[in-house]
Amino acid sequence: MPGRLRESLLAFESRGVFSVDDYQTLREVLVGVGRLPEPALDGFIGLFFERHVLADARRRELLAMNDEDMLRALRHRFRQVVAGAADDHQAWHTLSAHVRDALSTLLGPGGCFPPSIQTRQSFSGIAVEQAVSAYWVELGRKPTVREATAELVSRYLKLLTPIEVTQVHEFPEIMRATLDAQRLARGILEVLSSEERELFRAQLDGVKVETWAKDTGVSRATAYRMLARIKGLCRIEFDERSTRTQLAVLDVVRSRL
Repeated sequence: MPGRLRESLLAFESRGVFSVDDYQTLREVLVGVGRLPEPALDGFIGLFFERHVLADARRRELLAMNDEDMLRALRHRFRQVVAGAADDHQAWHTLSAHVRDALSTLLGPGGCFPPSIQTRQSFSGIAVEQAVSAYWVELGRKPTVREATAELVSRYLKLLTPIEVTQVHEFPEIMRATLDAQRLARGILEVLSSEERELFRAQLDGVKVETWAKDTGVSRATAYRMLARIKGLCRIEFDERSTRTQLAVLDVVRSRL
C-alpha cells in the first residue's frame, strides 16, 4: 500500500497526473481515520488533497520520508484536517467548490456582485455564480478557481484567511468529479421525502413503479407523481452535466439510500 501510494504521489509530482486508481489508493489509506461517516469521507479527502498533496512543499515533505513514516504522516495530517473541519479553511474549501462549479457552467462574464453569497446554513450557489460572473467582468478574463475564491473571500468573508499554497499542478479531474458528484447527490437527497427516496432506490434497482406501488401500498397515480418529481429534480441537477458525472451522482445516491 505505501509503495503504491508513493508511486501515485511521484506521478503527480512529475507529471501532474492523478488517476482513478491513485485516488482509490489514497482513499484506502485514509478510510477509517477520524471515524468519519462514509458520505463525508470524499469531501474531507478533497480538503486534505488541497492542503497536503496539491501544495508542493508539503507533498515533497511526504515523498522525502520512508514508506512507514509517510503512511504515519498521511494519517496524522488527515486526522488534523478532520479535527479542524470547522475552522476558516473549511469555509474556504466549501466556497471553492461552489466557485469551481460556477466556472464550469458559466458561458461568459456579466452582471453585478450580489449583496451577499451566504444563506443561513452555507453558501448560495446562485449568488456565488453571480459574484464569479461579475468578477470575470472586473478581471477582464476568466479567473481560476483560486483567484475567484480569494476574491469572494476578501469581498464577503472579511475574517477568513485564505490558505497560502504554492503549487505547480491543477486540482486533478478525478478529485473534482468525485467531489462534484457528492455535492450534487446531497442536493438531490436533501429535498426528497422518505417515500420518494424509497421509490428512487427501487428505480435504481430496476423495480417497476407499479410493483413498488403495490408492495408499499401507495396508489399508482401517487407513485407516478413522485417519480415525475424525482425525474424533474434530476433533470435540473444534471443540466449540462456529462454522462459520466450523471452516473457518478447516481452511484453516490444509491450508496446513501
